[in-house]
Amino acid sequence: MLRRMACAGRLLTCLTRFILRNFAARPHPVLPARLRSQPAFPTVPSSLAFDARGSLIDAIYDAALGAREWPEVFACIAARIGAAHVNLSVVPTAAAFRLEQWSGIDASFAQSYAQHYGALDPLVPQARRWPAGTLVTDAMIRPQAAHRNSAFVQEWVRPQGIQAAAFASVLHEQGHAGVLGVLRDVPRPFEQAELDVLRALLPHLRNALRVQRRLQTGDAPGAHDPLAALDAFDALDGLAQAVLIVDRQARVVFANRAAAAQLAQMQGLRESPHGLQTPAPEATQRLHALIARAAGDGASVRTGGAMLIERAMAGLPLQLLAAPLGARHGAAMLMVIDPQAARRGVEQRLIALYALTPAEARVACEIGNGGNPRDIAAALRIAPSTVRTHLHHVFAKTATRGQADLMRLAAQLAQLTPSRGD
Repeated sequence: MLRRMACAGRLLTCLTRFILRNFAARPHPVLPARLRSQPAFPTVPSSLAFDARGSLIDAIYDAALGAREWPEVFACIAARIGAAHVNLSVVPTAAAFRLEQWSGIDASFAQSYAQHYGALDPLVPQARRWPAGTLVTDAMIRPQAAHRNSAFVQEWVRPQGIQAAAFASVLHEQGHAGVLGVLRDVPRPFEQAELDVLRALLPHLRNALRVQRRLQTGDAPGAHDPLAALDAFDALDGLAQAVLIVDRQARVVFANRAAAAQLAQMQGLRESPHGLQTPAPEATQRLHALIARAAGDGASVRTGGAMLIERAMAGLPLQLLAAPLGARHGAAMLMVIDPQAARRGVEQRLIALYALTPAEARVACEIGNGGNPRDIAAALRIAPSTVRTHLHHVFAKTATRGQADLMRLAAQLAQLTPSRGD
C-alpha cells in the first residue's frame, strides 16, 4: 500500500503542475444564468443509439466540451428511460423558476405558470433547495389522490398531455441550482430501473456543468487557450484514480469520471452542501482540516498530506492524498485511491496487455501488493508450487526480472485507464 501511495503521490505532484498551467491561473467562473434546453430531436441520432449507460455518460461529457449539442443528449436520455422530454436548467436559487425554455411546455402554459400555477407546483420550485443528487417523482407526492385532483394537475399539467414527471437536483452551489425535469406523455409511473439510470447520470451531469462553465470562461477574451483545457480534462478523465479539485470549504469544484462514479456510490466519500463528507464525523473533521492546510488561507504555508477513509460498508479503506493547487484561488487537489478497484483494474490490464490467464493475473497482483509466494498460496488456496509456476509464466510474459520489477509494473498499470469505458 505504501508503494502505491508513494507512486500516486508522485503522479499527484505532476498532475498539480499540469492543472496549474491549464486551470489555476483563471478566475473562478460564474455559473450561467440558464442552460437553455431546446426541443428534443424526434429521433435519436444513430451515433447515440446505444444501450450501454457508459455511452450516455460519454455523450454528456461530449456536450460539456462542445462536441455534441445538449438537445441530442436530452433526447437520448429521454429515449433511454421512456420519456417524451428531458430538460435541464441552471438558475439562481432565489429567482423565480421559469419554463419558457423547456421542451414539452407550450408558451402559453409557461406564461400561466409564471403568473399563477408556479405557486401551486409542489415539486419544481422546491427542487432548487434540494441537496444535489435528490430525485423525486410526482408519484411520490402524498396524499396522491389529493395531488391528482389538485387545480395544478387538472388545469395545468393534464391539458398539456403530461402523465408522469420526475425532477432532480443536479447541482446546488454558489447560489445556483441545476434542476433536471423529465416529462412522460403516457400514463405509466417511472420504474425503479429507469430511476436508477437517472440517479447514475446525476453526478456526471453535475460534473459536465462544471466543466462547461470553465470552458466558457476559457473562451473569453484574454483567457488561456480552451484547447489546452480540453487536453487537461481529457488527461484527468483518462486516469483510473479518482481526482477532485476542492475549495477551502471542501466543496467539489471539479471531479474526473472516476471521482464522479466514486462519489455516486457514497461508500466512503459523498458530496453535501457542507463539502465532502465521510461516514464518520471525526474523519470528516480530519479531512476538512487536511484540505484547509492544502488550500491555505493566504497567510499560512500550504502543505499536502494523506489519510485513510473507512468505507460505509466492509472493505479496504480509501487512500486519500491532498496537494495545494493554485496559490490565488485557495484550492486543493485530491487523489482518492480505491485499492479494491485498483486491483481489479490491474488484473484486467495484465490479461489484456500480456495475455496472462486470470490465475496468473491474480498472483501478479498479489506480488504487486508486496505479498510473498507462501502467503499468496495460502490466500488463494493453492499450492506454493502452483504460485511459483504462475510467477515463472508472469515473468516471461511481462519481461520482468523479479518481484521488484513486477511491483513497479503493477503500480504503473494502476494509474492509467486505456479508455472511458474501462
